[in-house]
Formats: sequence, C-alpha cells, structure tokens
Amino acid sequence: MEVVLIGSGSVATNLGLALHSKGITIKQVYSQNPRNAEILAKKLDADYISDISDIYMNADIYFYALKDSALKSMLRKIDIPSGIQVHTGGSIPMSEFDGHSTRYGVFYPLQTFSMDKIIDFSGVPICIEASNMDVQNKLVDLANLLSDKIFLMSSEQRRKIHLAAVFACNFTNYMYDIAFNILQGSGVPFEIMHPLITETAEKIKTITPFNAQTGPAVRMDVKTTSRHISMLSRKRDFKAVYKLLTKSIYTSHKK
Repeated sequence: MEVVLIGSGSVATNLGLALHSKGITIKQVYSQNPRNAEILAKKLDADYISDISDIYMNADIYFYALKDSALKSMLRKIDIPSGIQVHTGGSIPMSEFDGHSTRYGVFYPLQTFSMDKIIDFSGVPICIEASNMDVQNKLVDLANLLSDKIFLMSSEQRRKIHLAAVFACNFTNYMYDIAFNILQGSGVPFEIMHPLITETAEKIKTITPFNAQTGPAVRMDVKTTSRHISMLSRKRDFKAVYKLLTKSIYTSHKK
C-alpha cells in the first residue's frame, strides 16, 4: 500500500510515523513549507513536495492532515484519478469530498497530538466513515494495523465527539496552564500537581465525572471561593474563569 500525506503538522507527523512503523509505504509528503515537508519526509523515507501540482497520482490513500479551513481550497487544486481520499478532522463532515471524488472517507484518530511527543497508536480510538463499503473495509483494515479501538461513526456523531474532546482535552489542558501560572514564581514546582491530575483522570474510568466532582464549588464553600477570587485579583482572565466554573459546578450539583 502506498500513502501520500498532505500536511506536515502534528497529526501528519504522528500518523505518518505510525503507518511507517507498520510497513506502510509513505510515498510522498506535501507541505506549503518545503522545509517542513523535507523534515517529515526524511523520517518516513519518503519524497517531499511543496507544489501540489507535483503530487504523486498513483497512491492508494491520500490523507489530508490539514487545518479544517484549508481542506476545501486544497480539494479544488487536486484531481486524484482513483486513490481513496480521507481527511483526519473531527468536525469536518465527510460530504466535503462530494464532487471531488467517489472514493473518500474519514480517518479520525481521537487523540491530542504534538510535534515533540510521538503517540503510541495502539490504544488510540480511530473513527471511520466511508463513501461505500469497499472504502470502509480498506480504511478499517488499515486502522486495525495501528489500533485495536476502531469505531464506525457518522459525521454527526464525530462532530459531537470533537466537541466533547474540546472540553475533555483542550479546555482541561488550559486549566493545567492556569494552575502552572498560579504556581510559577512561588517556589512550588508544577510536578506537585501530577498525582492529582493522574488520579482525577483514573477516577472517571470507574465512576461518572459528575460523581467524581469534588472541591469548594460543589458544596458552595463561600469562604474558600471568596479567598481564591481575591488571590486572582491581578489575573482578570483567570478570575473570570474561576467564577464561571464555580457557578456552573454549583448549579449543576444543586439540581
């Protein structure tokens, strides 16, 4: 099987390395930035291009690992004769390929990806959607090489997963960043938070997040929350987040 990666960012890098480790041939890497394309291509023993008109036309699968806003414009520039075209986005509907291909789908790995931390795909849920059964079977077979958690999902289901992921991952990570900033300069290392973060994540594997909720907001400990708000007087953004979340948690549990 030959694969072309359209994109060279964190998703393309992690996915490309995972496929390459399973013996899949990465034929080509495209990026508007030739240096980025070259760096990733070297890791994958692949060719690289920065002009989309030079794309290899005979690959089996073309992965669009791009920003959501870039997919439409990219599809207008490419006319793939027969290969399967898939995007890796969580919130983009599969119908974006309508009129551009008859063999297309979605290959969405539900994970947070960074350039400086390569993910082990073996436990990553991969959400598959396809234009027909033949494409679906091929994408499922490929996904099975990487992970034992394969899910067939509609575009609507995937959009809800992506929204949930923003809360569970992106917003949660921002909370870590706030905690880091609060501790910074105090002489207390952020590592002291690691066991607490780990236990919080482990706990919701056995009980619901609602039942796992603790802290002053649940019981509306006004004395403690007021003290915290006072401590954030010079951090207006953090103060606003604290007050909003405190109110939301209390309202939810009061019911």
